[in-house]
Amino acid sequence: MRVLVADAATGARQRLILASSLHPTALTGAGDRRKSGYAPEEISTVTGPPAPLQLQEPAAATTDWFDEMPGRRFRVALPPRLLLLNSNQRLHHHRRADITRVLRRAAWAASRELPFLERAHIVGVLHPKDRQRRDPANWYPSFKACVDGLVDQGVLDDDDHTRVVGPDMRIGHVVSGSRLVLHVRELAAAETSAELRK
Repeated sequence: MRVLVADAATGARQRLILASSLHPTALTGAGDRRKSGYAPEEISTVTGPPAPLQLQEPAAATTDWFDEMPGRRFRVALPPRLLLLNSNQRLHHHRRADITRVLRRAAWAASRELPFLERAHIVGVLHPKDRQRRDPANWYPSFKACVDGLVDQGVLDDDDHTRVVGPDMRIGHVVSGSRLVLHVRELAAAETSAELRK
């Protein structure tokens, strides 16, 4: 179960986190007030409940990457803080295989609810941990491992060019620890690659 949190003082930095990741108190071990990410304090009956903050879903979380395109759409979100593969890394092949296996297994687990799709268009979104400039194409090895996880789950028969368009790689909003999210759109049999370039 995920909850929407924001900085307590400003209402900025809205993001979705696991409810189990909330801190149990509003104070740190040193006695300082936490800026965000803690469970709500009990409401005092003397002062009455505080006015609720008008929080909205982060814009990037609701971005429709397939705006005005037909077909069913699905979202496969991997857990945050996974080690990701980058094309610029120089890793030992055993280490690379270990990270690939974890990403593939995570995508397999996250796609359990998806139906079988004959053909799909996939947009892979990298949600970085900060606002530094990045080239999302460098994370292709990570996205490839995730698409292989969809095949392992049986969502797709294979990820060759006759069944999958993409993954197209994009940058999303900032997430603590960074994460990968696959946005999957079912393609109609009559859809051509020319129509996808509109």
